[in-house]
Amino acid sequence: MDLKLHDIRIGAVGEALVKAKQYRSLLEPEIAESICLDVLHIDPDNQDVLVIYILALLDQISRTEKQTQIKSIERTIEKLASQYQRYYYSGLLNERRARHMITQTMSHSFAYDYFIEALKFYQQAVDRCPDKNDEAILRWNSCIRTIEKEKLKPRRDSEDALVDMES
Repeated sequence: MDLKLHDIRIGAVGEALVKAKQYRSLLEPEIAESICLDVLHIDPDNQDVLVIYILALLDQISRTEKQTQIKSIERTIEKLASQYQRYYYSGLLNERRARHMITQTMSHSFAYDYFIEALKFYQQAVDRCPDKNDEAILRWNSCIRTIEKEKLKPRRDSEDALVDMES
């Protein structure tokens, strides 16, 4: 048996997108990612699939935050045709990283930094959002509420720490 990938038919792209969304909702982002890769292999600029692919990768951040995965997400975000979407999904990437950091011991100050980066991207998205689309505002508000709830603060740089130690 020859173990090689098969190309899907271009006519199957729509159904594949439906399947990728279903697997995301079933909390199986790895399967959704694989389906998206199959579609992107034959239709590399498919904007709907690029978005689902980004979301499938983001769904996996809490399991493993690998630099290669982050780079892959960033490269895919750059392929989005809409400037609004590039800002929105960049914000979402930073927000997901922040939320992952909250779950890690000793990482709350890093979470704050990622939330601030997310807020910067969300603000740029808000400035460019299509009519009747407030998703960036909703994400912004969620980040602010989490910062407040978790009592997140900026990291103190090493100079401040040294001054405190000397006092």
